[in-house]
Amino acid sequence: MKTYIAILKGINVGGHKKIMMADLRKMLCEISYIGEVNTYIQSGNIVFKASEENTDVLENLIQQKIADHYGFEVSTIVLSKENLSSIIDSNPYAEEEIKRLHCCFFKTDPILENRQKLETFDASPDAFTVGNSCMYICCATERYSKSNINNSVAEKILKIECTTRNWKTCTKLLEMLENL
Repeated sequence: MKTYIAILKGINVGGHKKIMMADLRKMLCEISYIGEVNTYIQSGNIVFKASEENTDVLENLIQQKIADHYGFEVSTIVLSKENLSSIIDSNPYAEEEIKRLHCCFFKTDPILENRQKLETFDASPDAFTVGNSCMYICCATERYSKSNINNSVAEKILKIECTTRNWKTCTKLLEMLENL
């Protein structure tokens, strides 16, 4: 079995799409391909092992399980340990203060035209770099909520679903994957 993370978009934010992590862990263990489920904080960060290696299949299984149980859809991105490790190793802002760093994960690959539009977006004084399956964000301050580049901007320009995590969460998820 390989190790994976699943990151859920927009749960437990402002009282919307409430999912208890204990319920989520139990529910995901009911999926035959998935085992050893752990979660990190309440924002939908899941570390697990799976015998299924196709991340699209895993995404669909998790999304369907949540929809069946809760009655609402939650966009889900699944990455292997190797994918997340590569994303972390490729961070162009690794020397910056961790509180200023975020990673916006892409659910699908953006088309080239939209990617080029994002790459030329002026987010100053914030900095960002578009990677293969994500966007690295370095905020001018520690306030992502005040950043000129964020998840909503990325989704609007790229025309794909994205979800963002702070860098502390990214590194914690990799640590959890390595210890699973």
